[in-house]
Amino acid sequence: MKNTRLLLREFKTLPIRKMKVENCDEIRAVKIEESGERLVPINTFPERIINQPEYFIQGIKGALPVGYMREGAYKRLLRAASMLPKGFRFLVFDAWRPASVQMELYNRVKDALKLKNPNASCGEISELAEEFIAFPSENETEPPPHGTGGAVDLTIVDSFGIPLNMGTEFDEIAENTPTRFYEEKAEKGENLSETEKEILENRRLLFNIMESVGFRNYAGEWWHYDYGNQRWAWCTGRGTVAFYGRAKPKFTWLKDIL
Repeated sequence: MKNTRLLLREFKTLPIRKMKVENCDEIRAVKIEESGERLVPINTFPERIINQPEYFIQGIKGALPVGYMREGAYKRLLRAASMLPKGFRFLVFDAWRPASVQMELYNRVKDALKLKNPNASCGEISELAEEFIAFPSENETEPPPHGTGGAVDLTIVDSFGIPLNMGTEFDEIAENTPTRFYEEKAEKGENLSETEKEILENRRLLFNIMESVGFRNYAGEWWHYDYGNQRWAWCTGRGTVAFYGRAKPKFTWLKDIL
């Protein structure tokens, strides 16, 4: 096995690969063979993963104070965290997401886009919105990625708990939000500032570590990664079947969670 320092150096210098342009219809058509794998809390191993439930913190109705993921996806996330530099950890903003939260976020994104694009039609706004957030479908055959427990939004924090500079804040709708923004600038021969070079290295580190354990990134958001769901299956290759469909964590007394 390669020396850890050598591996980290490779992760920081290995360019973020080009990704296919998403086809929502093809993704929704991917077959799901539900594994039945349970959802587990992700706040029980703070030595490697910090659970910071952004939507609960921001008061989004229905958001939970603890994140949940499918057990297999969570174990892969722990494996990825073990590859980080000494003292570094993952900071998880969001993982499994109730349907009510998905709908609220979808509507908020549309409202924000309407303000930026006042002359756009409703259809155009909806199309733009789906570049940043999945449609809150209630169809069991096409659940939003976060509704499966196989999606996670995250970043990396250093040994002091300070998030690495990734160029934007989490959930920020900006020109440089797409994962390969700085990669593409470099490919075009544009000179990157020292800060931009740092951001590029940080994004490469996150991307290459997550991909090395089986996750797949959503090209439109540097923080979003999938495993086991329809988007992951589509990204992985033709004929791959998703094994995470719509799911919910089990609570003894809370029966009305959406």
